[in-house]
Formats: sequence, C-alpha cells, structure tokens
Amino acid sequence: MIGREDPRWNTLRRGFNLRWVADPDRVAVCSSADGVVATVQRAVDEGRRITVRSGGHCYEDFVCDNQDGVIVDMALMNGAWRDPNSGLYCMEGGCTNWDLYVRLYKEFGVTLPAGSCYSVGAGGHFTGGGYGLLSRRDGLTVDYLHAVEVVRVNSEGRAELVTVARDSSDPGEREMLWAHLGGGGGNFGIVTKFFFADPPEAPSDAWILNLAWPWKGLDPDRFRRLLENYGGFLEANSDVGSEYSGLFSLLHLNQNAGDPAQVVMTAQYVGPRPELLAEFGAHVGDGVGAPEPQKRPCGYHHLVAQGTEPEWMPWLYATQTLNGSGPNRRGKYKSSYMKRGFPGHQIDALYEWLHEYPLRHPKLANPNALVQVDSYGCQVNAVASDECAIPQRSSIMKLQFQTYWTDPAQDDDNLAWIRGVYEGMYGAAGPRPDEVMDGAYVNYPDVDLDDWQYLYYLENYPRLRRAKRLWDPLEVFHHAQSIEPA
Repeated sequence: MIGREDPRWNTLRRGFNLRWVADPDRVAVCSSADGVVATVQRAVDEGRRITVRSGGHCYEDFVCDNQDGVIVDMALMNGAWRDPNSGLYCMEGGCTNWDLYVRLYKEFGVTLPAGSCYSVGAGGHFTGGGYGLLSRRDGLTVDYLHAVEVVRVNSEGRAELVTVARDSSDPGEREMLWAHLGGGGGNFGIVTKFFFADPPEAPSDAWILNLAWPWKGLDPDRFRRLLENYGGFLEANSDVGSEYSGLFSLLHLNQNAGDPAQVVMTAQYVGPRPELLAEFGAHVGDGVGAPEPQKRPCGYHHLVAQGTEPEWMPWLYATQTLNGSGPNRRGKYKSSYMKRGFPGHQIDALYEWLHEYPLRHPKLANPNALVQVDSYGCQVNAVASDECAIPQRSSIMKLQFQTYWTDPAQDDDNLAWIRGVYEGMYGAAGPRPDEVMDGAYVNYPDVDLDDWQYLYYLENYPRLRRAKRLWDPLEVFHHAQSIEPA
C-alpha cells in the first residue's frame, strides 16, 4: 500500500494525462489476483471508493477522481502464458501492448490486433474493444477473447474471484463475458486475467510507407482532394475479404503550426502483395502535390521514417517502430466512427480549424494539436453489432481528435480548439449515427458528450445495464461515464 507519506506517492497518483492528479487514501500495487480480492474487500469494508489503473492511459479523470478512495494499480500483474490444458493464451490485467506483442510473438509466433501505443494497459484497452494496425486483417482484440477472470463484489458486499467464458452453461456468466467484449473498463469489476482462443498467426514481414505534405502547399482545393482521395479509397476497399485487408493507415491532420507544418500519412501493409502499399500512397496523393519526408513527430507517434518509399522490416521491428507513446503531458481527446468518406461540410470544418485558426490566432497555434484518421473496416466488420458489446461494425474510418500541452495556463485555449473543431464537424449533438457517422469510441472517453451512452454503445446499452445490475449490484465500480444499472 502506497500512502501519502511514501516517497513514491507523487508518481503513483498520476497517470499519462497530467491534467489529472489523484488524492486517494492509498494506491494499492497488486501482484496477484488474491491480492486484488483482499484490496477490494478492505476498501468495501471501509466504505472507500475503488478505481483501477492498468497502464494509466485513461483520457479522462475516471481513475484519479477518487478523493480518499483506493486506486488499484495492476502494473505488476503483467504475466503472459499459454495454458497447457485448455490451449488458451492468458494475459494478466496489467500487461501492456508491448508485453503482449513480445511474449506472444517470441514464445508462440501468434499475436493479437491490439494498439499502436506500446504502454497502454490491457485492462482498459481490451475491455473497450481494442484495435490496431492488424485490425483490418484480423478484427478487434475482443473478437478473440474467450474468458475473463474478474474480481467483483456480490450483493452481500463480498469480493470474489470469478471466471466467465463464452461457452459457460450459465446465462448470467455468458452475459458477463459479453459485457467485457467492448463494454468499457471500470464498470463491472477488476479483470485480473484475459484468456484468448485461436489468436492469429503473427506476420513475418511488414512494409511501411510514410508520406508528408507541407501545409504551405495545401490550399482548400488540394486539402479537399487529399481527404476525398483517402476517404474514397477506404470506402471502396474496406469490405470483408478485401485485397487491402493487410493495409492499415493513419492520416495525421496536424494543425498548421510549428516548423515544419505538415500533414502526415503513415501506412503499414502485411500480406502477399506489398505493391498494394505504393498503389495506395499514389491514390491518396493524386492531385495533392508531391509528398516530402516527415520532419517532426505527430501526436503520440514519434518520427517513423525519413523517406517517401515503402520500407521493408521484420514485422516485430515494424511494430516497435510504430509503437509510440509520447511524453507525459496534458491532453484532451474526442472520437468518431465513419461509415463513408468525408462530406464536404466536414472537410470545410477541418480546413477551418486546422489551417485558418492558427493563422488567425498565432499565439494559440499548437503543433501538437491534430485530428488522426485511422483506417477501419474489413475483418472488423465481419462481426454483427450485437455479438460483442462494442457495436460499431460498419465503419471504414475511426477518428481521434487530440491536443497536447504542458502549461496549465493553456488549458482553456486547447479545450476551446478541440471543442470547436468537433462541433464544427458534427454539431452540438456529436457524431450521431446516420448514413455517414457511427457514434464514438468508448476507449477515447469524452466527458463533453451529453448522450455518451448511445454514442458509445448504440442499441447495446440496455443489455449492458442489465449486466451491470446483475454483476455489480451494489455499484461498487463506477466513474463519470460508467454503465448505469438497469
């Protein structure tokens, strides 16, 4: 137990987002499932609120907002192995993405379609669905999740360790597992182990393409052409079984700020036809102008490559190259899913807030503010929207709005910018599902959303509420956007 007098206190009461500094009664650094059970029971007996930290990357104040409570830190529970009896692959709740990639690849030659930020923890990433650079080929992380071991609190106030699986004979247990297939972290209990069945074989090779276009060459017409090319390609090539399923791309629409100011696209291809990567780059850049090498990092991704030609790497090396985290800073984030390419009014809003805003307000310009547009679809969309708790199974792009800064005096300016670009694209109601949009991503939580229940979970929310009532009847586990019991 780490208390206020411990020299580790000032470190362990912080996570990745330095906007949030906790003041709990203690931080419990657990190393076993039994330790988690004992920690939870003591907190319940004392009437203290419990929040959970896996990798510490929660975007909002869901972990740190726990005055005089208990933060359960899972970082030491980072083991990974294959069970010799069941054949299932087990990852403990404190594993990071990098733990996952290294252990599964080096020991077993398999992998999971998980995130591109190496230090993100399994406890949050997996329970929110999980996706990454192999998702168009292999789907979401939870598509392979077979069972979870969870510390929950029953109706009598007793902490207990339970394991629930897809093939359980008990309907309530099956509901608990379903809820963990994208129902968000911190809702039902503390996951101490994740069990995966039949993970995909890891690629041997990967090819990376990195292209940048200077803002000084992007007038409104060329910017529109870039976004229409990018969105149009993904709209045409994101069906299940597409020959481009081995392609994953990240378009970083950085603010026109700093030197140099660039828009950067990074893409990875794994599969038998690496020439498709160059074809994709040529299509996106058609009519936009000659690309140049990337010259500065984008968001939490570091500088990936300094050329404009596809580069071969062993897949694990490519994964390491693309795995950025960025320094611990202050940050704000928003998200959306898209089923089709960008409508004209959204392109106009992006140009306004990315290009014109920094010119009109040079003192507020931020080279670390961007909209990142990830490719999506293909195998992700092979699963029905109600088969897992995460319902967005018709999208071709996933957007993450990001802004980073270090000075607390700049909070209001950065919040105003990100709220402005988001409302400019979607209006006050946010990315309501229609023929183009498909809600928001629970793992990029945003407390500004009024109707977050629907935007995150769509028609799956009532079922999640029933699971909450069944498995956390005393509502021990809760935060600002946790599942509300039915």
